[in-house]
Amino acid sequence: MAINLQSLNVVGLISGGKDSFYSLLHCIANQHRVIALANLYPPEITSPSVTTEDLNSYMYQTAGHSIIPLYAEALGLPLYRQEICGIAANSAKDYHPISNTDESADETESLLPLLRKVITAHPTVNAVCSGAILSTYQRTRIESVARRLDLVPLSYLWQYPSLPPSSPGGLLDDMAAVGFDVRIVKVASGGLDEGLLWSNLMDPSVRTKVERSIARFGGSVLGEGGEYETLVVDGPSAIWKGRIEVQDHEWCIGRGGGGEAWIGFRHGAGKVERKLGFKSTDDGDWKILIRPIKLWDKQFRLLIAEPRPTPDRNKKGTNGEQLSDVRKVFEPRVVIISNGSKLILANITAVGSGYDAKKQMMGIKSKLFDILRNCAPCTADDIVLTTILLRSMTDFGNVNCIYERLFTLPNPPARVTIGCGDALPEGVSLMVSFVLGFGSQKARDGLHIQSRSYWAPANIGPYSQAIKIPLLGAKGSSLVYVAGQIPLVPASMEVFQPGPTEDGEHIAPFDERYFFERTCLALQHLWRIGKAMNVGWWTGGVAFITGKDDVQMKAEIAWEIWKRIHERELWEEEEELEDDFDIWDRVHGGMGSLVKHMAETQPLPDFARLSHGASYDIPGFLAIEVDELPRGCDIEWQGLGLEYHDSAASTVANPVSFIEVKTDQGLRTKLLELFEGRKTPFMAEATVYATNAALINDLDVQIVPCRRVWGRKGLQLAGAVVLSYNLE
Repeated sequence: MAINLQSLNVVGLISGGKDSFYSLLHCIANQHRVIALANLYPPEITSPSVTTEDLNSYMYQTAGHSIIPLYAEALGLPLYRQEICGIAANSAKDYHPISNTDESADETESLLPLLRKVITAHPTVNAVCSGAILSTYQRTRIESVARRLDLVPLSYLWQYPSLPPSSPGGLLDDMAAVGFDVRIVKVASGGLDEGLLWSNLMDPSVRTKVERSIARFGGSVLGEGGEYETLVVDGPSAIWKGRIEVQDHEWCIGRGGGGEAWIGFRHGAGKVERKLGFKSTDDGDWKILIRPIKLWDKQFRLLIAEPRPTPDRNKKGTNGEQLSDVRKVFEPRVVIISNGSKLILANITAVGSGYDAKKQMMGIKSKLFDILRNCAPCTADDIVLTTILLRSMTDFGNVNCIYERLFTLPNPPARVTIGCGDALPEGVSLMVSFVLGFGSQKARDGLHIQSRSYWAPANIGPYSQAIKIPLLGAKGSSLVYVAGQIPLVPASMEVFQPGPTEDGEHIAPFDERYFFERTCLALQHLWRIGKAMNVGWWTGGVAFITGKDDVQMKAEIAWEIWKRIHERELWEEEEELEDDFDIWDRVHGGMGSLVKHMAETQPLPDFARLSHGASYDIPGFLAIEVDELPRGCDIEWQGLGLEYHDSAASTVANPVSFIEVKTDQGLRTKLLELFEGRKTPFMAEATVYATNAALINDLDVQIVPCRRVWGRKGLQLAGAVVLSYNLE
């Protein structure tokens, strides 16, 4: 097996259930090394002959826990166990340790001594794997503990049912294909009776019974809502050295209220039968049993397959002769705008703190807290979006270590970070702007996924993929602030490198196709996050780009992609069903559930809210040339989405306008005209992207100084205004 320089040493959290073991297979398929297994079990309460099996924990599966010690022999890996202490003291969906209290009171904290025990025995362990599929409750708790122990959380099954090809039941097909033997050890849902106990979920007839019951009574076919629980007794020979055998006389049925039933194992039940066909995981043939997860969603796959637009390299922008204007000095000043629903604190600097970026961030933090104490009934935890402008991306780490101290609650704000170079004034190492949402924290929703998966890049820093707050005056609809997205491959967190052409030629880093595919991937991340947050429409999108002579070309490509992804025809275009089958399907079958149950998600764009055949405007677009982006990327997408209230009959009016300005003086004139409208209650805030920020320094706007600006059709501008309103 080829050596992966990015491979991790993993401890697998196992409950005995199907998801944790299938996630372990994906760890190995991604060339990580599973070093040990870890398990939490309930306090031992026994009858004279049978172990009581079920704690009904919110966090951990406990049914069948007395069989867990057999996994050490079955998989040939050391197993570490810890008793569960406490209860679900913190029952919030998103978890963080409760300060100034006895943290051991929450059952989540039992993971800490367990994983510390593993780390002590295996100091090279640097990652922890779990089987979280859709449960934010479980995932955020594991992530909290993992980050405190400096472990990388891996959740390769996260959002698995929505990944291509999407299907709620497809995961069970894939588990069956690799040879899992999955026994049902608990039922707790209408229609799932005790007759299913100890039956093999991978058996097609058993699967059919479960699926029909779920369809009739509701719930998750994967058991995500506790409808049933499982125990894996066998798996692919590459991993499983032995099979767990349990005789019929070694278990009995326990019963609870509401039709709940489970298996209780007698003391000493089960043994491991050595498998003669065991093969080492170094034998790569076993990996063909795992369905390869496709990188591209359907529409983005269609998009990259289309003939790419040919940029007009001779096109001249309207402001091409004024590129030196970016060097003009402006003096940032703090701007504070409050409008009843949001508070904007823009252009905060701390030059008096010295040239060191870390010290300047400490000064900005102090200024922020002073403003919040004096001007608003808010705290830093009310921030929903942060824009950080750095002189150099090399300062990012030092700034980040101070920035993360601003927040005490889960789901820190979404964030955009760009390197502006000399567009910032002399002595300014960074400038930061904040958007805060008024109102209760209960009205705010966030998406903060720190685990690696196939879905979208993990946010390992103090920022969320997205934050949602109510949209004032829009009958319960919401604004969704999405963090800047760069083209990382989610499973590896490495910058995307396109494969060779059909002729086997490798693509040069500056090739148009190279940029085209990276731009599509970063935009797909924006899309997946938007759909997870129920975004139905984008108010607009901003593409930050870097480069030299090819920046004009990149701006045009970004516009063409943005325009095409919003065209109704792309989303209505049908592919032949065969296109969703691949060699894996032909060899291993497993498409039964995929055909029967397609996953349902929020459409984006949601054309159903438009009158049939009605015309519509492509959401606003800007391409902004900056000096640097995170990880050395040359594209980063930022978006602001709209979530519609369920009862809304039609599309909510767009509360954001993108205003293109062709000349420097025109930019100032336009802003002065707009400021006259501030007497009305509709004006909220303005973010201005300008090549000559000095001309608007005296105006109450958030400023993003940049080298060049492009609008629709890839036309170069002097600047642009993104204007946000309240819909009152």
